[in-house]
Amino acid sequence: MTSNSLRYVQEAKENFDRTVDCKHTPFDDLYPFMFEDPNFFWYKRHAAWARLLATVDIAEREGIEWRELFKPLQQAMIVNKVLNRKVLDYWLEPSPSEIVE
Repeated sequence: MTSNSLRYVQEAKENFDRTVDCKHTPFDDLYPFMFEDPNFFWYKRHAAWARLLATVDIAEREGIEWRELFKPLQQAMIVNKVLNRKVLDYWLEPSPSEIVE
């Protein structure tokens, strides 16, 4: 069960990454008629964020270390459980250690 839960967290993270980066996700396939709605991408991001928080919550309840999958700033965003502009602006930003000069 441990590997499954961690795999679900990883999948939820990848899905949220794709959502923030405005790439195709399974959510698009569920609601193809909503592409014209200006709020579609907010719905999509909210759904992906809710999924990510739910999978992290399940992992925590099972005592699984999920933090290793995320950068420190992402970990803080998840722990605070707030989806706001800051999360969308900085979620995919490289950490200082990833920046090559």
